[in-house]
Amino acid sequence: MRRIQKPIRLYVLTIFVVLVYGVLPLVSAMPFGRDLWLLGIPFLPLNGSIWTMYGPDSEPPFFLVFISLFLSAFASLSAIWAFYGFKEGKYSTLSFVTLDVLWWSFLAVWAIVQSESPANVIGLILELVIPPFWLGFIWWNFLKPDIVAYYEQESELHS
Repeated sequence: MRRIQKPIRLYVLTIFVVLVYGVLPLVSAMPFGRDLWLLGIPFLPLNGSIWTMYGPDSEPPFFLVFISLFLSAFASLSAIWAFYGFKEGKYSTLSFVTLDVLWWSFLAVWAIVQSESPANVIGLILELVIPPFWLGFIWWNFLKPDIVAYYEQESELHS
């Protein structure tokens, strides 16, 4: 039986997930990241920036920041785990990235409910449109036959 090489797509997916769902939200949590990441391609609703959780006079609740950073870190770590050919890593990557998008979608919906400005509501609704396409792109790529065959082969080698 011929050994299947690691697909190039897996390299690209790993880099994409680590950067977009792991590093950029973590960078946005830092003081210098506030202005850096509030604009750009919306891979996550609200661009995954905890600065959007700040009120005019307040800090965001600790548990909101903790969950946001936890999901970012684990999406990144699970993508690296998946890169090494572990099927469980693939499933955890898909799970954590999906949870990350759902979490930020929940925060966007919460912001819509709390908003008093109709213009702000329209902008927040638009925040919910593009991220599901990126999530679908990740799922579609992880479920392509070459990636599935690679993980099947690697799971046999690891067991």
